[in-house]
Amino acid sequence: MDSGIISFAPLFAHIKQNPEIPHKKEPTFLPFKEIYSKLADSVPNIPGWYVWVQIDGPNKSIIYIGQSQTRKTSSLQARIREEFLDEFVALWATIHGSKVVSILDSKYNNKYTKEIARAARKSGATHLIWFGKSGLSDIELDAVEHNLISNFNPTANKRSSGFKVPFPELFKDASTTLETKLSEL
Repeated sequence: MDSGIISFAPLFAHIKQNPEIPHKKEPTFLPFKEIYSKLADSVPNIPGWYVWVQIDGPNKSIIYIGQSQTRKTSSLQARIREEFLDEFVALWATIHGSKVVSILDSKYNNKYTKEIARAARKSGATHLIWFGKSGLSDIELDAVEHNLISNFNPTANKRSSGFKVPFPELFKDASTTLETKLSEL
């Protein structure tokens, strides 16, 4: 299984120098987009899973587990790029606190309050682990994602984690890959 780790350090360095959280359509969003695009470019165009992780000294916490799909977002690279685009409030909140949530919400005229609050649940994450392989089906991606959520209990995943088709060998491979990457952090 292919895998890797993305450190949020380059994004955090930018955010520290730019405390005002931007609207995606503001020119000040473009430098942030350039940084996350370069980070996402290192991820292959394969289906798989990604995990937002918080490293706090010796402690490691899994914040969120997600997946790419073979439908709309067909690769890990595309999905991770979309994550940074849609969830950037979590990164600003990690550096500048929860006040950025209401600031961003007001920039969108309170139209996406629920979505912004949901994205902010990922705040505190410092790294993103990705892993996957070619040829995975949507049912395999869904089943393993649900089982990873059930097994690792990430704090920002709020949906039910039960799934009827477990794919035990694929789950074991994915879980082992995730644990190996966690140990590398």
